[in-house]
Amino acid sequence: MGWYLVYFMHRHLDFRKQELQALADLFGAGDTVAWRRPFGEIEHSPLWYVWLPSDDLARKIVERSILTKALIEVWGEGEDDEELNASIADATTFLPPDAQKQFLAENTTFKVVNEDFGFRERGTSVDPFGPVRRRMETLAPVVQFKGKAKMKDFDNLFYHVETCCSAHGHKETGLPMDIPARKYFGRVVGLGKGRAAIPMYDLTKRRYLGPTSMDVELGLIMANMIHARSGGVVWDPFCGTGSILVSAAHFGAMTLGTDIDIRVIKFGKVDKKTNERVDVWSNFSDYGLPAPIGLLRMDLHKHSFAFKQTHTEGFLQGVVGDPPYGVRAGGRKSGGRKRNNDGSVPRVPDKFKNDHIPSTVPYPFSECMDDLMDNASRLLGVGGRLAFFMPCAADADDARCAGADETPSHPMLRLVAKSDQMLSTRWGRRLVTFEKIVPYDEKVAKKARAELNKERNENGGMEDLLQRMREVVYHGERAAEKKKKETAKLERTKLRGAEVWDPRKEEGGGDEKNDEDDDTKKKDEAEKNETPRFGPGDVVGKRHALHSAAGSKMEPARREKFRGKCT
Repeated sequence: MGWYLVYFMHRHLDFRKQELQALADLFGAGDTVAWRRPFGEIEHSPLWYVWLPSDDLARKIVERSILTKALIEVWGEGEDDEELNASIADATTFLPPDAQKQFLAENTTFKVVNEDFGFRERGTSVDPFGPVRRRMETLAPVVQFKGKAKMKDFDNLFYHVETCCSAHGHKETGLPMDIPARKYFGRVVGLGKGRAAIPMYDLTKRRYLGPTSMDVELGLIMANMIHARSGGVVWDPFCGTGSILVSAAHFGAMTLGTDIDIRVIKFGKVDKKTNERVDVWSNFSDYGLPAPIGLLRMDLHKHSFAFKQTHTEGFLQGVVGDPPYGVRAGGRKSGGRKRNNDGSVPRVPDKFKNDHIPSTVPYPFSECMDDLMDNASRLLGVGGRLAFFMPCAADADDARCAGADETPSHPMLRLVAKSDQMLSTRWGRRLVTFEKIVPYDEKVAKKARAELNKERNENGGMEDLLQRMREVVYHGERAAEKKKKETAKLERTKLRGAEVWDPRKEEGGGDEKNDEDDDTKKKDEAEKNETPRFGPGDVVGKRHALHSAAGSKMEPARREKFRGKCT
């Protein structure tokens, strides 16, 4: 019981504390968790203090975590070796010396590891354990290891953690160099074992993938956020190739996947290496995971679940998904089929039913988000969780474009976490996690949705943010990048000595006076030195020019292979 030093991975910085809090909630200790900033008050520091009720609970939490390296029972910290030793000997700051003796006794085995941030102190081939031994010698006045050192199957693991910044002469390693120099020593309570699953489900080795398959690390984090575990069902309404469901199944949950595109679920593709047909089912069998309880072609907007709450409410443990944002290609929902004169939808002929693909219409993200949250609140049990990604902006002015949807809401759900993953300096996506707090009430839900739509009409919504993203990304940033590339290409052409034409001027566009001046200059230059329309080293171009002047065609056998680009 007490304060533990959390050693985080330097990845997905906005997700780290949220994931640890979610795991504490999963193991029933979420209300007792408290956070304390590390030395230096740096928000993105890999080291934070967290208060947890017991060592056993701390061990359970960290062993499942994806973004936590270790939880450490701190014995002391300081700016240098003297201050560190004084802190370890002090009985009032951290673990008292009398309590430390049980972990240093003669009948115990131990291992000491140097875990440094911002630099690495390596041993040599002659003395590989030199750095560890030197640090143990500096600790000798206050920490006396009476047991036997053991590299495997040890009783106690100790971390000597040191952070260093550029001011101390260490080279930059791509990590933030504003973390203040500090030394920590303590006993490791638990190690983060969750990351061992990342290479197991490596996307580069997976046989069935799609262009939007979820990253393995983020999929596992999402599974932790919704408390995926054995004994419950996790539903992904946008399952695609099943990447998120694989992560949920890894933690023992039963999985259910639906998607509007029947081709992804039913047909799969042919593996180029084995010529076998692979699909979502084969992903689960390849990993030795339990197959999903169902993969359905279903539209979230016109779902197939029963409307009677007694039949459906509470049968889901969690809902997780990555909805289509609509920046490049918008989401789709059922609709668009031509109707009969009486308004009915014509039946699909029997001969086309096996490979029929239903028609769809655009699905605004705001509507998709409302349907997702409403269906989750109907199908989850109280305490169940929903997690999904939504677009976000780094700039405050851009973020305000989202209006009513800047922070999604639903009367049956409580927002428990939101974490941003910035994909550029301006745009990114946000993982929002909700927990169901009350049973579903249809009247209350409909009233809240009507009020939300009214607020969107007045203050804007997610569609406004997406439109701003399209304008900036596709007509602003990308247009500027394209213009930059064209300018660079033009400069390279000029350096080769080739003449550059502006097709707009040939068509009569632009300022007439400037055009006349340009034409005069071109004529003068042509009289002084006739410049061909090709570079000085273009042998093929010269040969064609000579044959054209002679009025004869080049024989096909002598023609050089075309190396240009048709325009």
